[in-house]
Amino acid sequence: MTTEYYPIFLSLHERVCLVVGGGTVGERKIKGLLRAGATVRVVARDLTPWLEAQRGDGRISLIGASYQAGHLDGAELVFATTDDPELNRRIAAEARDRGLWCNMATDPALGSFVVPSVVRRGPLSIAVSTAGLSPAVAKLIREKLEEQFGPEWVGYLQFMGLLRTGIQSKGLDSSQNQALFRRIAGLPLTEWIKSARKDQAIEALREICHPWLSPDELNRFWNEIWKPFS
Repeated sequence: MTTEYYPIFLSLHERVCLVVGGGTVGERKIKGLLRAGATVRVVARDLTPWLEAQRGDGRISLIGASYQAGHLDGAELVFATTDDPELNRRIAAEARDRGLWCNMATDPALGSFVVPSVVRRGPLSIAVSTAGLSPAVAKLIREKLEEQFGPEWVGYLQFMGLLRTGIQSKGLDSSQNQALFRRIAGLPLTEWIKSARKDQAIEALREICHPWLSPDELNRFWNEIWKPFS
């Protein structure tokens, strides 16, 4: 039977994460952890050149060459990324005994969580998981999504955030806010951003947002995100 995973996004800012293994798999995991602001401890005999550079910059801490159970002390999330399946299973078992979540590189289904393949567009994160059955398929789906959700989505979501804050400041009730947000979300704003059709976008938004947001406010919001796409 395939394990059914519960999807979740974690805040790892300043959380201590232990990564056992300093090869290419460990490097990939650590890149994601650093991006999320985690405090990363590494146990490895050898490090990739990139990891050596991060160690030199103080972004990761090398705390040992060979894994020992004591390395789990203080960790909140564990990644077993060695090329030794038996060692990875041992790490996962000892982490489980301590109530720690552990991701396993060699036997994902035997760990307590899997890391999805992720599409990132600024504030947008789309996670794809095959429950560990086929990372290659997850990667293929991610690549298709990357084509569908281009860089214009960064500006689009930033703009939507400004509109949401602006509308909420007008004191409308929840049902009115939701009705406005649904109408705005139905506009092809990503296409208008991509093709630099500002006037068309502002006019459509003016019709929806009047009288709560003025054309000057809409233009000010738009100009905050327009420059990268002009």
